[in-house]
Amino acid sequence: MSSSTSSSRNIAFYTMFIAAITMLPAVGLVNWLTRSAESSAGDIFGIQRIRSVIESMDYMAEVDGDTALFVGSSLVKDGFSPRVFDAALAQASGSRVTSFNVGMGNMKPSYQKILVRRMAETFALHQRNAALTLIEFNPFLVTDARQQFRPFMTEQIQAVLMSPDEVMDTLWDDPERFARLVSIKYLRNGVSAEAITGGVRFLVGQAQAQAPMMNQLTDDQLKHIQQLSEFRSELNKYIYQEHPVTKKSHVWNPLTQGGLIDMMDLSPQAQALAAKISGEMRHPKALEMDLAGRIQCCDIENLSFNDKLIDEFIDTVKSAQRFSDRVEIVVMPRNRKWVQPSPEGQQRLAQMLAHLQQVTGVTVHNYQEHEAFDESAFYDVTHLSMDSGRPLFSTILAQDVAGYFIQNNKQ
Repeated sequence: MSSSTSSSRNIAFYTMFIAAITMLPAVGLVNWLTRSAESSAGDIFGIQRIRSVIESMDYMAEVDGDTALFVGSSLVKDGFSPRVFDAALAQASGSRVTSFNVGMGNMKPSYQKILVRRMAETFALHQRNAALTLIEFNPFLVTDARQQFRPFMTEQIQAVLMSPDEVMDTLWDDPERFARLVSIKYLRNGVSAEAITGGVRFLVGQAQAQAPMMNQLTDDQLKHIQQLSEFRSELNKYIYQEHPVTKKSHVWNPLTQGGLIDMMDLSPQAQALAAKISGEMRHPKALEMDLAGRIQCCDIENLSFNDKLIDEFIDTVKSAQRFSDRVEIVVMPRNRKWVQPSPEGQQRLAQMLAHLQQVTGVTVHNYQEHEAFDESAFYDVTHLSMDSGRPLFSTILAQDVAGYFIQNNKQ
């Protein structure tokens, strides 16, 4: 490296440092506003869950005994109960396993790849291996349409997921990106300016797109929306009273092994209310709007897959193999009444699953057509419900992987 080049880079670094110092008051105000918004409205920036998972990786790597990890999207976050899985696995195989839910919203392979790479580094640091790592393949998160959806979220999520070394590696290749990553990761608590402005634009666009449908709502449908809001408010009161520590269930919590609050955690009154909410959420008009959104954002019916995302998913599986005794791919159940892939989409999915199994050499558990999951197992067109779908899926998955642990115990 020439002295002139080194001098230029030093000047660029110090310029960015001085700029960051002068921005601190404004950044402090933004942080206060975003933290206040998250405190009152939940994970509105899509980053709280991701931050909490990153902060919990050492904990997952340090737990004694056999561990199982399930890495995936919000379908995993909402649909997998580690404690139900562990109990069912113990009954089916006699094995004592501690599983963890590592599901996060919108976790397309571009993000999964970074997350699993960091998990591999963490487990290597603790000189541990996971007994089993399950990687979700979500068909509608690997499409061309999904690759183009919400581009303003990409750098924010990558910044939170990246290790300090990975952020530093961008300094010489792309100093401007390095400055943005540092700002997001260390100054903005993981919330980028683009996510704030882009999120507002997205919400406005969604409201404009849904306005015609909202205008068509009948009095019965409006009453349903009001009733659902009241039920949710009442359930939140129960959860705050009965589980003051885990009330923010979307935040990764060791008490629930990263899973959400389960039915078994609730009083009979709260359980009845949770079941009512699932039923109310299955209102045909709500499901119709939800499906329309999935078609628009993710091409959920035709499934035109994106080559780059597929390659990143394969890299994710290979990274998981670095710190896992066994890796398997899971495709979550499909709400067959509402999500009906076209013949071309079905063919593409079947070919893709065969390709993934051939390239990675791992078992693929495909629950898309599983008869146990009818409409009542979901609370919308894609996510399993808390009252029925989640415990059912967690039990069936445990039974399906039990053979590996039985064989392992005999050896």
